[in-house]
Amino acid sequence: MPITSTFDKTRKDLERTLADIDPTPLYAVVGAGDLAVEKIRTARAGLSVRAESVQADVLAAPAQAKALPTKAQSAVGGAIATAMTTYGELASRGKKLVTRVGGQQATTDLQTQAESTVARAKATTTTVKKQAATTRRSAAATASTAKKSAGRAKSPAKATVTSAKKTASATKKATATGASKVGD
Repeated sequence: MPITSTFDKTRKDLERTLADIDPTPLYAVVGAGDLAVEKIRTARAGLSVRAESVQADVLAAPAQAKALPTKAQSAVGGAIATAMTTYGELASRGKKLVTRVGGQQATTDLQTQAESTVARAKATTTTVKKQAATTRRSAAATASTAKKSAGRAKSPAKATVTSAKKTASATKKATATGASKVGD
């Protein structure tokens, strides 16, 4: 199967598969990455403020340890609710980012370049097929010409061999006759 047909089939299969997949989890992952980058930038700005807050938290730790079981139970419930809300927000954020990137000029240029490459591959395949057919015809014609030339050369060669045999026979007779007369 030619490479362009394989590429087209694979691309179409991928497009059908992607059309059947719910993109929400992917958007959530993309959105999470984008949020993480944003949080890292924000964290850098608030690093010195946090150092002072940590000192105060260390001093208040014993009192907080006593209230920990109640806070933990409350925190788990809140975390589940927050996770569901965050999942939706991240999916929405990711969808926006994917849409924005998909509409950029670089993405359009890449798609145009890929289509151009596929077209050139098809054209190259066609050219190679035509050249192979021409070469095959040329080789067949050359073989036919060589066969005919060999057939034409065979007849004069056969006549030369026959003539040489007759000359050798005549030479043998002449030598025998001449030898019999030597000494007469």
